[in-house]
Amino acid sequence: MESLQIVLLFAPVGVGYLLGRFRETAPEPLADTCLYFLMPVLMFCALVRTPLTPGQAVQFIYWYFSFVLVAWALTALVSGRLGRDRPTRSALSLSMSSVNVGSYGIPVVLFAGGESALGGIMLLFACSNVAAGSIGVYIAAGGRKRPVQALASVFKLPLIYAVLLALSVRALDLQLPPRALELGQQVGMAGPILGLVILGIQISRMGAREGREFSSPLAVSIGAKLILGPALGIGLITLFGIQAPVRDTLLICSCLPTAINCLLLAVKYDTHPHLVGAILVGSTFLSPLTITATLLLFGG
Repeated sequence: MESLQIVLLFAPVGVGYLLGRFRETAPEPLADTCLYFLMPVLMFCALVRTPLTPGQAVQFIYWYFSFVLVAWALTALVSGRLGRDRPTRSALSLSMSSVNVGSYGIPVVLFAGGESALGGIMLLFACSNVAAGSIGVYIAAGGRKRPVQALASVFKLPLIYAVLLALSVRALDLQLPPRALELGQQVGMAGPILGLVILGIQISRMGAREGREFSSPLAVSIGAKLILGPALGIGLITLFGIQAPVRDTLLICSCLPTAINCLLLAVKYDTHPHLVGAILVGSTFLSPLTITATLLLFGG
């Protein structure tokens, strides 16, 4: 990513931080606007206008859930061997196995790959919501909830229905007005930008003491997120034999920071939210370095 692109990407985050810091703007109404209106509209229009082949869709889905499960397993194994307590293991597993596709990954992929990459990243966004609502809840709850039980909450969001509706339109070969789809996509494009603003507001809510009591696992976790995350993602891309253009989107997703959803889950289940929040902030602000290096070394 070029310097100007990085500045443009973080400008809405800065605006969100200022709004949260000086105007005490609440993120909840903005998040509802994203999740219940803008993102579903964008997802539907993107999947109809720039459809994926079945093979591409399978590659995105296999890669994403493989990434989440392997990262979770490795983090749980290593943190267990190091003698971390259950809440700390859960916090580290949440942070390491998630990627911020919604409020960070979508705008980054659009900057790097243009609208032709929109269909793929929106499918990954749907996958991330399914993973957070099932595997994420299971990890945060320390095994107190079964993944299938937690998965029920996913179907309360319209994102899944937007995907199903778009797939139905493509399967039935329905011809929707191109102009209407274009306008819908333009409206929905406000979602990723608003997501960055929400990210800034969330960061402004974190106190200065975030993560100090976890200084040792914090530094290691941020480093692992920035280095081992891309290594795992690239390894899975190679293992599955994924080629461009799917590969280019997945390269970026390998480098994405911890998702905001994980912080919300950590707060809800009291799974060391200070540690999760500190990893989120550190990995977010350092991730442009990893994204740039990965694209320079492995991008085609």
